[in-house]
Amino acid sequence: MHIPPFALVLTAAGSSTRFSSGLQVGAQVKKEFLSIDGHTVLYRSAEPFFELPGLCAVVVTCKAGCEDEAVVAMEDLADVGSIPMLFIPGGETRQESVHLALEKLAQLNIGFDLVAVHDGARPFVTPDLIIRTLAMAFTHGAAVPALTVTDSIRRIDASGKIIEVPDRKGLVRVQTPQIFSFARLLEAHRLAAGKSATDDAQIYIDAGYDCYVIEGDENNTKITFSSDIKDAAEQASTYAAQRARGREDRTHSEMFRRFVNTAEIRT
Repeated sequence: MHIPPFALVLTAAGSSTRFSSGLQVGAQVKKEFLSIDGHTVLYRSAEPFFELPGLCAVVVTCKAGCEDEAVVAMEDLADVGSIPMLFIPGGETRQESVHLALEKLAQLNIGFDLVAVHDGARPFVTPDLIIRTLAMAFTHGAAVPALTVTDSIRRIDASGKIIEVPDRKGLVRVQTPQIFSFARLLEAHRLAAGKSATDDAQIYIDAGYDCYVIEGDENNTKITFSSDIKDAAEQASTYAAQRARGREDRTHSEMFRRFVNTAEIRT
């Protein structure tokens, strides 16, 4: 089967506030850096894309100051020399982070027409889902995986009172990866600069383009709360302590190098 060339934007620049609130760890730890069955959430979110021969480039958006942690969390994928991989600080919003990543991709001299945007905290994505989404995007210019809404839906006000019973017919729950024409999505993000949006499909549609749905995967869930990862609190505590020691050692090493360099200059 022919896999069209595509780039990947992996989003990991969020604050993880809801996740961290249940950990009771002094220092904040991002969910993407914790592990599930021996691999980090970020690695598991990225690895299925590397199984496809069409992957041309990867940009990982990180919370500012966490770029080194993101590189480590990508494990051996960060050493794949055949695929350019950039780690960049994200913006204040998801829209701004993805826009920054798209602009970085635009600077690369690599031939691809499609770009996949995937949550760095969605570690159960499969190559099959990626391939099916790519196929629909290749045909129609944009595609997102989605699941039908089966539960009854209610709209409530600020006090919790039900004020509307929406018709669930035609409603879907959208997932990632969301895959688009790269040129069109870049244009859409440039037009949407400074605006809020729930996902990239909304930005794409608001720019006047059509986006199509393929059947999603119930197992393709997103890590949102600490309860979504077994032993998350224990992992986070260990991770925070190791991170603090590592950064302290690095600071001491940098101070020593500056001291040696200064001494050599004086000599």
